[in-house]
Amino acid sequence: MRQHQQPPKRSPGWFSSNNQQFLALSQVPQALKLTASEVADAAARGELEIVRISGCKAVALSELYRFIDKRGEQK
Repeated sequence: MRQHQQPPKRSPGWFSSNNQQFLALSQVPQALKLTASEVADAAARGELEIVRISGCKAVALSELYRFIDKRGEQK
């Protein structure tokens, strides 16, 4: 009996491009436990770099880590 190989499991809101992982901008507030307006304000101030991947706004995982570190230093 032939077994079907399952394709790699994908999580909604996650992207990969050029060996880098990204999270959809709409998922950032939930992931960081922030409000959507806090994330929008951070993006407007240039504290969080937003990129477009296939028309979707996203944030690089490395950028999220940098943002988290920066917020931790400010507290």
